[in-house]
This record gives sequence, structure tokens and C-alpha cells, in this order.
Amino acid sequence: MKTNKMKNVRLVFALALMLVVLSFGSRANAGSAGGAAAYLKMGVSARALGMGEAFSAVADDASATYYNPAGIGELQKREIHTMHAMLSLDRKLDFANYVLPDPKRKGVWGFSWTRFGVDEIPETRVDNAGNPIVDASGNVRIFSYFSDVENNYSLSYGRKMSDRRSYGGTLKLLRHSLFDASANGLGLDWGGLFKMSDRTKIGVVLKNLGASLKWNTASGNKDSIPVTSVVGVAYQWKPKILTALDIEKTGSEDFKAKFGVEGKITESIALRAGVNNKNFSIGAGFKSKEWNFDYAFYDEELGANQRITAGRRF
Repeated sequence: MKTNKMKNVRLVFALALMLVVLSFGSRANAGSAGGAAAYLKMGVSARALGMGEAFSAVADDASATYYNPAGIGELQKREIHTMHAMLSLDRKLDFANYVLPDPKRKGVWGFSWTRFGVDEIPETRVDNAGNPIVDASGNVRIFSYFSDVENNYSLSYGRKMSDRRSYGGTLKLLRHSLFDASANGLGLDWGGLFKMSDRTKIGVVLKNLGASLKWNTASGNKDSIPVTSVVGVAYQWKPKILTALDIEKTGSEDFKAKFGVEGKITESIALRAGVNNKNFSIGAGFKSKEWNFDYAFYDEELGANQRITAGRRF
């Protein structure tokens, strides 16, 4: 009885912490949501995307550096994770990371790189009347090509403090290049992972704390990046059925609910489905002794997309 009471006390404490986190996130950078560095919300794991990105309380592979850095604190082997995505409107998104446990078992380090952008954008010009300049054939003249590229270089650290608590953080170095201008900035993520029982875990994450991008233009404009707050719960219904729910708040945006389920057909094959703020997703995964390959098909505001990710644990 006493053990159950202690579990309930911990659960109430965790829920109270969730409310504080969400309250903070709703105020931070209000009005700036959806602006600078929006690619930081696009997801980097086909497994997580297949589960509707309800992953903050799951966070049990190398992609935890993105979803909840506390999760890497529980990893015991080196791990790599890669993704390349061709998105609509000629957008490209790449992600790669490497997770390395400390040999002295004092924590786990993670190194990540994310690139998002559009390459070979044609540069056109207008005349004094505001009309596009054309060539001798009457076609709009292209003077050159340029790129709109954003990069995120991250250093993560996670540590398992006890059998029931893990914490982690990520320091981000952000860079945005557009034509002949560029912007640089820093940001911080923080995460906590709490094991409430053998079947239940709770995740709490704050993303982009203090993050901004300062441009090298004459105006020196500074773009604020909205804070994202996430709280989630993962429940292992049966040994082969995992469910997860996340509640997310970014800046002044509305709350988003994310739900996902993963079912293992065998020890090597898994099927997934999820809902991310009313957008549906499905996915599948194959896992061998060291390698894992995951696929996801999902909806977003700019249309349907597919993702494939690969990873190795060794």
C-alpha cells in the first residue's frame, strides 16, 4: 500500500511539473511561433513520425537527442541515426547523429547535425516599372542561383540518475544562410524522463530556450525562436504493444495533441500508426541485431510526405 501511495505522489508531482512547464511555454516568445527556424519542429525519425511524433516519453534510441535528450542517458551502446528527406516545394531535410556512452558510465554524449533548405533558387530582377526583366526570347531572365539553407549543430548530454529518473540537455549552434546574408544563434533544450512503473514513463521537454538568430545585415535584425514545451506519457500495454501521448505547446500556438501506437509483429518487424494534431500517419520498421530501418507516411500542412531513416547500435 505504501509503495502505491509513493507512486501516486510521484505521479501527482510529475503532473504538476507538466502544468508548470506548459504554462511557461505558453508565455515564452509569445506571438513568434511558426517563424524563425521552423524546421526544428519537422521531426527527424521515421519511427517517431509513424507514431504521430508522440515520442517524448519513449525516447529510447539515438533520435532522443531531438525528442528528449534525457532518453540518451539510458542508452548503453554507441548508436548512429541518419535521415534524408525530399519534401514538397523542393525542400530537403537531412539529419545525422552519433551517440556515445561515457566509458566511465557517467553519462551519454550525443552529436547531431540537421540541414534544411532549398537549393538552386533562381534570382530574377525587375525594372524601374516593377516588371520582371526578360531576355530576347521574352522569358524571365535568370541572373544567378542561390540557396536558402539552415543548419543546426548540436551537442547533447544525458544521464541516468537512478532506475526511475534521467535528465539531459542539448546545446544548439544555429546558422541560416540566405543569398548574401547570414544569421547565427544559440539555443538550449532540456528534458526529463521519469519511470512511474514497469509499464509507464513520463517525459517532460523544453526546446529552444533562449534561442534566436541575429543577422549580419545593416539592420542587425534578431529573430526570436519560440519555445516549445512537451509533456508526454508512454504506456507498454503488452510486451509487444506500446502506446504514447504527447501534449505540445509552441509559443502562442494552440496546444497540439499527438498519439501513437507501435505493435511488434515479430522481434524484427513493427507496425505503427498515429495522429499528430488531426494529421494521420502510418509506419513500419525492421530491426536486426545491430541495424534498424524505419519508414513513415504522414500528412502535414504542405501535403503528404514519406520518410526513411536508418540506424545502427553497436
